[in-house]
Amino acid sequence: MGRRKYRNERRHYRYIEAVVLGRVLDENTQSVLRMLPGQPMVTADHFSASVDWDDYTREMEEFVEQTFDAWLFFDNDGPRTVAFRIPGEALPAQAVAPHLHGDVLQGLRMETSDDDLLLRFSMYAEDSELFNLHESGTGWLRDILPVREELMSGRLDALELGRVVGTHWDEVDRDLSAEYGLSKASRVLAAYLLVAPRELARLAAERAEAGGGELPPGWLSTCSGLEPVTRWEFAAADPRKSFQITLGRLPSGCEYGGWYVTSSEPRGRPLAFRTEDDARRGYHDEALRLQRLNDPGRWRQLDPTV
Repeated sequence: MGRRKYRNERRHYRYIEAVVLGRVLDENTQSVLRMLPGQPMVTADHFSASVDWDDYTREMEEFVEQTFDAWLFFDNDGPRTVAFRIPGEALPAQAVAPHLHGDVLQGLRMETSDDDLLLRFSMYAEDSELFNLHESGTGWLRDILPVREELMSGRLDALELGRVVGTHWDEVDRDLSAEYGLSKASRVLAAYLLVAPRELARLAAERAEAGGGELPPGWLSTCSGLEPVTRWEFAAADPRKSFQITLGRLPSGCEYGGWYVTSSEPRGRPLAFRTEDDARRGYHDEALRLQRLNDPGRWRQLDPTV
């Protein structure tokens, strides 16, 4: 009874932290931010505030999301969010799509804003055991921020976390082991989103299995009856750099798996996968890798039978 009374009396707040990258906030925007509740700290590229729940508004949240390139919301009653604004030319929507999971409350969502992608990792759960009592959102965004650069460079491992947020409800350990095959920033993101270590181990095992080791040269030529499922063309500004990439099914009983990925880009490599989910992730990862070698340009979907 005493514990519940203590919980009801403690301050309920939302911590907000946000940054812009490669640019600065104009003086008018800084002035608006300084007028927000929560004793805000404002610099030319950074904003933070701890806002009492009764003073928090959806309009404040929308203003932050329209203004910044990365932001974090920490509710000391449980829910948490980390989000990134990423130029669409640096991370195509089709590379993110296979990883989307959940809904507005929990998981990984993607929206578009002009030419940008907005990626939101969210966790929703009431803090019934008071684990957040001595926690705050302070310091998390600084350590998570390199994930944005990883995504823009084609390393998409962090997107896997959208499927497993909120699977761990215990004291938070920011120093998760490197054995899970994730970058330091992605491990901190996993800790912030309360991802269970067992789930990180499972994802690492899936990545290892999907990799499947080196395939022998010319392996695809030994498989007949390939069935294309989807094809995209990257139309580069320099036509000599344009290429196509195909995702398809391997014939039943193929020793290399059930799915394949090929491209017409000379630096591409034929890939094999056991499951459709792994193949679609691999397909989009390979498409993004080859795009970076041939930018600028645009993607367009082709008829797979052409």
